[in-house]
Amino acid sequence: FGDEDDRILRPVARDEGMFGPFPADTVFLRTCGRMETRRFTVVYADDDELIRAAVVDLLTSANIDVHACTDGDEALALCVQMEPDAVLLDLNMPELNGLQVARQLRAREASKSLRLVAMTGRGSWELRKKAFDAGFNEFLTKPATRELILDALRAPRPVLRTG
Repeated sequence: FGDEDDRILRPVARDEGMFGPFPADTVFLRTCGRMETRRFTVVYADDDELIRAAVVDLLTSANIDVHACTDGDEALALCVQMEPDAVLLDLNMPELNGLQVARQLRAREASKSLRLVAMTGRGSWELRKKAFDAGFNEFLTKPATRELILDALRAPRPVLRTG
């Protein structure tokens, strides 16, 4: 067997599908015995209009389905309603901040394995620890590059062990 056959048979990352490399913006669903696809979906919350617009453009250009909002309350409601593949949250928002949203999402059984990415202008070690304690999988400091944001969002979801 050549390299191509090895690639088809090897275990693949979540965003590559089940049987080989597929576009990273595609999520594969097993429905009624057949495979179906849909776009990778992200809920993104940031109260800064300029940053929000730039990140939405970045994600949209990567063929990601983005649902942007301005605060934590709306982000939480979108997550419950949509069950996205990942959530990108600014930590410093009025009302419900990113840490509070993460804690509330992690408290829901349906969101325990949801990919959560924190993005903030303040990158202190103390804030980073608080973010991971709240349930974030990744921590990015603004300004973050396109590659860092996409890699953080598309990393495989963790396998949660119980008991």
